[in-house]
Amino acid sequence: MRAAAGTVRANAAAQREVRRTNASAWLLPEDGQGFDHTLRRDMRRYADSDEVDLLIVGCGAGGSTLAQRMARRGWSVVVLEAGPFWDPLTDWVSDEAASHHLYWTEPRLISGSDPVPLGSNNSGRGVGGSMVHFAGYAPRFHPSDFRTHSLDGVGADWPVDYDDLRDSYRRVEYELPVAGQYWPWGDPHPYPHPPHPVGGNGEIFLRGAAALGIQARVGPVAITNGRFGRRPHCIYRGFCLQGCKVNAKASPLITHVPDALAHGAEIRADCMAAAVELGPDGLARGVRYFHNGREHLQLARTVAVAGYAIETPRLLLNSACPRFPDGLCNDHDLVGRYVMVQGAPQTSGRFEEEIRAHKAPPPEVSTEQYYETDPDKPYKRGFTIQNISPLPITWAEHVVAQGHWGADLRRYLSDYVHWATLGAMAELLPQPDNRITLAEQTDRYGLPVANFAFSQCDNDRMLIKAARGVMESILRAAGASEVITIDRYAHLVGGCRMADNPRAGVVDHRLRTFAVPNLLITDGSVLPTQGSANPALTIMALVDRAAGLLAAGERSGLRAPS
Repeated sequence: MRAAAGTVRANAAAQREVRRTNASAWLLPEDGQGFDHTLRRDMRRYADSDEVDLLIVGCGAGGSTLAQRMARRGWSVVVLEAGPFWDPLTDWVSDEAASHHLYWTEPRLISGSDPVPLGSNNSGRGVGGSMVHFAGYAPRFHPSDFRTHSLDGVGADWPVDYDDLRDSYRRVEYELPVAGQYWPWGDPHPYPHPPHPVGGNGEIFLRGAAALGIQARVGPVAITNGRFGRRPHCIYRGFCLQGCKVNAKASPLITHVPDALAHGAEIRADCMAAAVELGPDGLARGVRYFHNGREHLQLARTVAVAGYAIETPRLLLNSACPRFPDGLCNDHDLVGRYVMVQGAPQTSGRFEEEIRAHKAPPPEVSTEQYYETDPDKPYKRGFTIQNISPLPITWAEHVVAQGHWGADLRRYLSDYVHWATLGAMAELLPQPDNRITLAEQTDRYGLPVANFAFSQCDNDRMLIKAARGVMESILRAAGASEVITIDRYAHLVGGCRMADNPRAGVVDHRLRTFAVPNLLITDGSVLPTQGSANPALTIMALVDRAAGLLAAGERSGLRAPS
């Protein structure tokens, strides 16, 4: 009863609280569809020669949140985004094959003993970043995530702890907003919207979990359950990963960009950053970038890089100069190191009844029962499990991975509506040789491309195997007649980790680089560990906190607004 009351109170306060500090949901078109083009047409525009207060590279989870926060504080803000400025109504389609333009498909190299495929499950382009095509799953990290070395002897301790982010988590949950049952794991808390109705896939998960005594909850998803401002209720169309045409699923494009534009920020789409430039005083003075085939230099008093776990280290490495011959901020050979992904196996089970797994939010039910280190297990840290909803092309990849082809493959595909699928997120550990370096190959701008080397350790392999075993047990307990599993990865973090000192990391707890005090990194590359949670909410919470610290010192900091 207390849990339900907490959700009711949070829901009643959500719209009232959010509108005072972020009116994005009320700045969409009257019918809630698409994007208000007058915001783009009328946005403030700066010249390259204007020394703006803040220049941000990247308009995803971190960059958009920072732009909105600082524009509201009265800072002059310019955002450079390599991809286009999306319009949900015209650019996003209910078609798996026709949605690849949402992914970062510029050339990259992968290597290591367990190379990570790059694309739809971990890379985005355009205003809104990869949250445009994320599934909407928005959990918090646990308090233990910030002290894995102290508690479990693995990973690294953060220079901040959970208590430093609690208020930021709540603010961002209200802005997205997040829907779900009262959450009993980690730091127990309610969500501002009640949980969505459970579809067939979620019912299978709940049935199997109950049979095994596993706790499961509905949510948390950053998908509106009821109207929010001018955003409509989710209609359960099943294409969350292809961009939400109805604006029910959160992405920075609709949750933070409108308010940033209304407060004077400029977002320049189709602008590829080439290098951060330093002035004679050793401070950042701007960013060189390409637009329409020409190179530009935008001047700024403060620079923030938010290109995510591959493009941020790549940009710093490509910004080598006499002061930093091995790459900007790379005095201690830490730029590009400790890049992490999550082990994300997916397990499907065949049921006699029709499941129609796609007709609900993709991660509608989840459990964090296996999140923490279990002293009785041979591995450290843990994993979470959610139900997921692969559409037919992705489902075909699952089937082909089992060796099925031809008529056999067609038989499985025609049976698509009878399959339920679960997905795990296993916390793979940070390792220094899992890293981004520059390759000899160059892109269309003449810039060296990134090479991402990744290899699993023994702990990683044990975790993934354990997650597979639990998912297969849940589906069999729910009555599955056949079970198949495919191994894969999800999400990207690390590469410019936070630390207490410059010999352990690239940025401090304020997300300022140790080497260049007016250069910030405000994306998932700063995470020292990755937990077993989707990182989007934590990225936004970290940036919310950093923006508050930046604003508090705005008249006294290096190159701060005059």
